[in-house]
Amino acid sequence: MQFHYLLASLVLLLAVYPYVSAGPTGPAALKVLSSFVLITGVYAVSNRRRQVVIAVLLAVPAFGLGWLHIITGDPALGSAESVFTLLFYAFTALVGLSRVLGTRRITTDTIYGAVSVYLLMGLTWATAYNLVEGITPGSFSAESGAGFTFPAFIYFSFVTLATLGYGDITPVTDQARSLALLETVSGTLYIAVLIARLVAAAGWRTDAADE
Repeated sequence: MQFHYLLASLVLLLAVYPYVSAGPTGPAALKVLSSFVLITGVYAVSNRRRQVVIAVLLAVPAFGLGWLHIITGDPALGSAESVFTLLFYAFTALVGLSRVLGTRRITTDTIYGAVSVYLLMGLTWATAYNLVEGITPGSFSAESGAGFTFPAFIYFSFVTLATLGYGDITPVTDQARSLALLETVSGTLYIAVLIARLVAAAGWRTDAADE
């Protein structure tokens, strides 16, 4: 099994970040959790050499720039980190999706991979929102009037991905609205395609057993 560590790190990040992100040590604590995702993500794609090389080339800059941003506070480093992190999440999600959709036998790791892809999608879009807000401040508005941090975009991303639409955070610019629209569509399509694929895989298994 290769996706169990990645899934565990993703669940840990999403479950713990609200409790560790506040306070002066919050950014560093959140960076520790996201670093676990980078490490386990590389392991999840380690069955093919080319995939490992690409994952490492994306994860190492994301890791290094992220910690440099924590130490220096330089916004440029934060934006650069977001680019590499976004690409890493997207690449890992695509690799996981190809494995899940390509399987002809449903295993525990298939389920782990499917859930991991969904969670990675949420983090990918959250990173994209954070990057857009960093480049163009004011791209989003909040009812509370508070400033935006990455944890806020994690919340907004998963609310959008699940099409809940609470409305307490609103995309304002066309670029932000476009991203929110694309995330909503991708989340809906993912669930539909995943269910169809797993049903098809179950059907192949039944047919093979009958033969």
